[in-house]
Amino acid sequence: MNVIEPKYKYKEIEKVFEKLISGNAELTEHFAKEVDLSDYNQEDNLPYVDIGSISRFIVENKIENATSDFELFFENVEEIYKNGDKDVQNFIVVGLFEGIQNIGGKEIEYYKSFNQWLKPETQEAWNGIIDYWEGTEWRIPKDERKKREQEIQKILNNKK
Repeated sequence: MNVIEPKYKYKEIEKVFEKLISGNAELTEHFAKEVDLSDYNQEDNLPYVDIGSISRFIVENKIENATSDFELFFENVEEIYKNGDKDVQNFIVVGLFEGIQNIGGKEIEYYKSFNQWLKPETQEAWNGIIDYWEGTEWRIPKDERKKREQEIQKILNNKK
């Protein structure tokens, strides 16, 4: 059986960073101010901290509605996720996605406001991390949740 070697490996994390910022001059400039990829190694650098720079950039641009480069960025994310080893996939979910969601909070309406750019596998991972921390109630429309809550309260009040 032929095992396909992942294109992106966590032990070569600088290649992941290079792909994430590729094609986006503004993001590349922003990232280069904080992280030097020319001599990057995991003994001296902290990838999970460094990806926070990218998460902040994405959130700031989302807030400012400067999203013209998001299509390419999220295509790069999908490429990395699909062709990365398990550690790279975890890095994208925990490092990048949780970073974006935590930094932006409800201000960016992270539940669905990135859906137009996320691709199939990263959309599933994005939703999965929300499900992990918050459960799946967020997937139910607000009016249905409110109706459900009212029905539950009615039942509980009748039991008193």
